[in-house]
Amino acid sequence: MSPKIKTIIVSILALLVYSCSKEIKPEEIEPHDICYLCKMAISQLNFATETITPAGEVYKFDDIGCMIEFKKMRELPNGSVMFVRDFYTNEWVRIENAYFVRSEKIQTPMNYFIVTFKTRESVEKFLNEYGGEEFPYEQLEIKILK
Repeated sequence: MSPKIKTIIVSILALLVYSCSKEIKPEEIEPHDICYLCKMAISQLNFATETITPAGEVYKFDDIGCMIEFKKMRELPNGSVMFVRDFYTNEWVRIENAYFVRSEKIQTPMNYFIVTFKTRESVEKFLNEYGGEEFPYEQLEIKILK
């Protein structure tokens, strides 16, 4: 095999490996974005969430409750990633790495009353300010779909 063909094959393989291992990242919320489920404007960034499929389909939501309802209604492809935002910083967090608090003292866009955080310190700060019930990711669907 000629060196040129070897170079082409190696380049193609490298491209395939790169494209298959590409990390899924959230898209920023734009002023014109609306919730995929309830069709309301996404106006409060600290409650915005997203689901992104491996094919690059992006579904944006105004409340974590809308995203979980959407997930229940539609089977998502393997490799889909859900993101939530930290209540204080608006940083994106993969849902499985987030902390969750339910507090009726904070009105969320669709009244699910669930607030998300990136760090334990943020949870403690929130609980001291507003109170509420912290719960693990595994109980998220139960809290929303009850």
